[in-house]
Amino acid sequence: MASGLFISGTDTDVGKTAVAVAVLRQGVAAGLVCRACKPVASGVGSGVSDATRLWQAAGSSGPEEAVCPQAFAAAAAPEQAAAAEGRQVDEALLRTCLQPHAGADLVVVEGAGGLFSPLSPTMLNADLARELGLPVVLVDTARLGLIGRTLASVTAARAVGLTVAAVVISEVTAADEHDEAADSPAVIARASLADIRRRLPDLPIGWLGHNANRVKPLIDWQQSAAPLALG
Repeated sequence: MASGLFISGTDTDVGKTAVAVAVLRQGVAAGLVCRACKPVASGVGSGVSDATRLWQAAGSSGPEEAVCPQAFAAAAAPEQAAAAEGRQVDEALLRTCLQPHAGADLVVVEGAGGLFSPLSPTMLNADLARELGLPVVLVDTARLGLIGRTLASVTAARAVGLTVAAVVISEVTAADEHDEAADSPAVIARASLADIRRRLPDLPIGWLGHNANRVKPLIDWQQSAAPLALG
C-alpha cells in the first residue's frame, strides 16, 4: 500500500527540498518505488526546478509533469504569485495531488514555505498536510534561533492535529567545522542539535549536512509514513 510523508519547514529557505531529495534517494536505494509531489510552487524560472530535482531523486519515477501540477514564476507566496499572472491557485488540484502517485510505495510531498505559510486563500501548508492525512517532517536550518523555531513549530503542528514524524536540521550553508567560537554556525548547530534531542526525546532528530545525500542518523522513512488517503 502506498504511504506518504509531508516535508515542511519552520520557515522558507530552510532546506526542505534537500531533505526531500535525501528521503527519496534513501527510499530508491532501499528498492522502494518512490514518487515526489510538490502540490504548488512559486519562484519557478529558468534552470533546474525543485520539482525536477525531486523527480530525479525519485529515480525519474512517473511522469515529471505529475510532480508539480501548479507552478508560478514570481518568488512570492503561491497565492500572490498566481495573482501576478492573472491566475488562482486551484485548491481542488491541491487536494487531489496524490492521485497520480497511488502505485508508489512511498510518496514524498514537499510543501511551499513554512508549515503555516499560505498556499491559497483558504489553505495553509498545515491544512493540506492534515487533509492529506500525512505525518509531517519538520525541517529547520542550522542558524541561530533554530531551537525556538523548531520547538514552536512542533508544538503548533501538534496543536492543529498533525503528527510530527521527525525533525531534520538541514545545513543550507557549509559551516567551518574548525571554528570553535561560541557564536560560530558549527558550534551553534552542534549545541542546538543536542538541545533539541533532549527536549524532543520522542522524535527522531536528523542532520543533513551541506550537499550531503543522507540524513544522519538513518531514519526509517517508510515506517514513519502513513497510508495515502486517496478517497
